[in-house]
Amino acid sequence: MKSIFRILTIAAALLLALGCKEDQLQLEGTGVTNTSWASNVAADEEGEVLSLTFTSAGKWTAESSEPEWCEVLTGNGVKGEAALRINVANNTSTSSRTARITISVENYPIAETFEISQSEGVTEQGDGRYREINEWVYEKMASHYLWNEPVKTLALDYSIGYQAFLKSILDGVGKQNDINHDDGAYNQDFRTEYYTQIISSAPETKAVGQQTRGNGFYLLRPVNLGTAIGVLIEAVIPGGPADKLGIKRGDFITEVNGISITMDNYRSVTSKIYTDALSVLTNTVTWEGVHLDQAVVKPIGTFDLSPESYIEPAIYKAETVELSNGKKVGYLLYMGFHADFDYQLMDVFDKFKADGIDDLVLDLRYNNGGEILSSTVLATMIAGSAHQGKTLAKLRFNEERTKAGVSGEYRIGVKETIEYPDGYLPIEDALQHSIGLDRVFVIATNTTASASEIIINGLRGLDIEVNLIGTTTSGKNVGMEGFSKKYRNYDFLFYPVSFYIENAKGFSDYPEGFEPDIYLDDSGYYPGGDFGTMGDYLCNAAFGWIRTGQKPGRTAAAAPMSIRLEHADIPFTTRLGGSRVTYRD
Repeated sequence: MKSIFRILTIAAALLLALGCKEDQLQLEGTGVTNTSWASNVAADEEGEVLSLTFTSAGKWTAESSEPEWCEVLTGNGVKGEAALRINVANNTSTSSRTARITISVENYPIAETFEISQSEGVTEQGDGRYREINEWVYEKMASHYLWNEPVKTLALDYSIGYQAFLKSILDGVGKQNDINHDDGAYNQDFRTEYYTQIISSAPETKAVGQQTRGNGFYLLRPVNLGTAIGVLIEAVIPGGPADKLGIKRGDFITEVNGISITMDNYRSVTSKIYTDALSVLTNTVTWEGVHLDQAVVKPIGTFDLSPESYIEPAIYKAETVELSNGKKVGYLLYMGFHADFDYQLMDVFDKFKADGIDDLVLDLRYNNGGEILSSTVLATMIAGSAHQGKTLAKLRFNEERTKAGVSGEYRIGVKETIEYPDGYLPIEDALQHSIGLDRVFVIATNTTASASEIIINGLRGLDIEVNLIGTTTSGKNVGMEGFSKKYRNYDFLFYPVSFYIENAKGFSDYPEGFEPDIYLDDSGYYPGGDFGTMGDYLCNAAFGWIRTGQKPGRTAAAAPMSIRLEHADIPFTTRLGGSRVTYRD
């Protein structure tokens, strides 16, 4: 009886379970409610992670019909409010595509489904005349760009102009967690430019090169002196039209073509002074009053300016300054690292050596960089034979190229470089012109960048003392390799950011720039004298430090009068900067 009873009990339990299961299978609907999507979800063609929400009546699972490009990241969940995250890859094809997402809820016979669609990855929006250049740019970016892997995932339009095409790549990489953050300059958190650039005389952009046309002003600054409104001449290009007329730093322009400069016209007038044929009334400015804060403007004369074509030099000023205690100091205002001027630089150091200088003031306040070859030439002449063969700068490339064995190094007095395997002779020749200093004084501002910062970082890597005077440098710790291509009678130069720059100690972490030992910002002061004199605010501090052996504060002799700027500086033109490695055809 007990056995029969046990069998009947088990049978009853099975029948009850089957009855319950039958009841559960009769649940209606999908078990999915409160969905945040409609029947079709459109995903960005460049790819994105979709975050969708719904409410589930029980345990659930989700799957994609196209997991290779539309991947479900949250594949299962429990009863209640649920989040579904789906990673949609970049569409690099020329066709649109669709994936079906299926959500199955436990005990519900019908699955919830919807579609994710993505439009074609390539659209033709341009006339295609630069397609060949764009393909060349993509090839270099995919292989040489410092962050090259994300480039390969982008959907691109090869039919648009070459500048727009390059920007589409840079922006596309930037959208991927800002991985190429170091490729660019910033105003607070806003990127104002990319360092990666393409240059050509083709119609889409202006021609850039050594040849310059204008009146020979490097930097003009609109100023309200209280007693007069005008344009301060901060820097004149040696050998340019203004220099030939005797116009110099510190002169003050109050009239253009007989018309006084006013608050209403100073913006348009200033830009014309750089480039147009016109006459200007220049003045000297002196300071009176108990606090020397009253500007006295006295006319010098009217000058007729005619724009000319000229070669802007890299060396603006080089001379030996004798201080009051008899110390001799070499002063060099160097505006850009350019190979064409390497042997002229050697002549300067021969003069310094003949004069028996004790110290060097290297003025890089306007130097935004140039060729690493030339920075190695300069560093060799500063460091001398005691450091021959030591590393000034080492290039660190992307992971793919590094694994392939690509490397680059620049050493003191060693002519072999990455772009010249057989040797760049000026680096070796520079040893014969070196002065072998243990320290150097560098004048720097936020314009001081790239190859200029290699001098600072590289010499410090050799344990040569580098004293900085001015403001924090740019912080450009990346460099560019340059490639050239001829297309339709136009020359194209392409410079993608392709390496980080380390010194001999492996240090490259200066994206915020190098902070000065003496912080002096002269941008709000009227020049008290020419570059390389005690009247110049920054030079005065450097010479005072050398003369006394102590870091100076703000001395009376170094305090030119404060000026009121009515707006930001009008941009001035200069050569292509950066830290450049150029492969020439």
